[in-house]
Amino acid sequence: MPSDLKTLTSLRFFAAFWVFLFHLRSRENFEPSWFLDFVSNGARGVDFFFILSGFVILHVYDGEFSPRRFLTKRFARIYPLHAVVTLLFIAVAVMGANPVEGVWQSTFLLHAFSTTHGLVLNGPSWTLSAEMFAYLLFALIPFRQTWVIALACVVTFVGAHILSLSVGKTAFIHMTWDYGAFRIVPLFLLGMLLRRLTPHVSEPFAAAAGIVGLVLLGWVGTMQNAGYAILAPFVMLIVSGARLSNSKIVTNRKVLVYLGEISYSIYMVHIFLIAIFFDYLPKFGIPTPHWFVISIALLAASSVSYHLIEVPARRWINSHIR
Repeated sequence: MPSDLKTLTSLRFFAAFWVFLFHLRSRENFEPSWFLDFVSNGARGVDFFFILSGFVILHVYDGEFSPRRFLTKRFARIYPLHAVVTLLFIAVAVMGANPVEGVWQSTFLLHAFSTTHGLVLNGPSWTLSAEMFAYLLFALIPFRQTWVIALACVVTFVGAHILSLSVGKTAFIHMTWDYGAFRIVPLFLLGMLLRRLTPHVSEPFAAAAGIVGLVLLGWVGTMQNAGYAILAPFVMLIVSGARLSNSKIVTNRKVLVYLGEISYSIYMVHIFLIAIFFDYLPKFGIPTPHWFVISIALLAASSVSYHLIEVPARRWINSHIR
């Protein structure tokens, strides 16, 4: 299996953009269509990220590693941009004389453990709380046998589902601030399991799985409140993407790989950018542009934040904290 998972990097962009469109749909008047139905399930892009995270982490850290160094690198990867965007939301709230809630929970990444009364500040950042929880478990629990991963995946899947029912959800993939930290665990483990199984998949089979996965995603992804069935095409696309990352397919082209590299910025800044275009600029007589223009602005802003915040901060932390 390729060491450089180019296609999986590209798929991160599509997942992040799906989440962006999901949040944009409540502000934009999309015409009723297959596209709108698909966008309405954009929150499932988070579940794709969670599975992919487990896959990539095991891909990189399968073997002996320093838990301290691992956690430092993961912190350096996600926290600097989170801190900057959180400060922006706090500043805007203060300037508008609006109440500021969830500051300490966001600061200490505890806002996926039902410590708030809803999404706070940069709403999507609850997933960072969940990610750090998964990273801690990965660093502190040394068991890596395939059968242990599979068993843990099943047990935590059932446990998370029962928890979701107790808080009024129909599935754990709908938990966010209300125990969303437990939403990631079975999905992260699923990703780890896929990493163990993928090397045994042939490239022709992977190509077929990718095609079936795309078709299945186009079908299940338009269902109203798509449930656990959405995980099936995610599994197929991740396995396919991992095996075909050295092939001559469109998702291995540099432009898509680059968009995947800035996908974290896309995910982190899109809510703030939506607020700017829909809530603040109209106050100055600037009309809200077409959603396509907003999308281009998001890509530009994400590229800037990636190069000016993400990369420099990550390098500085990794070079100073060992």
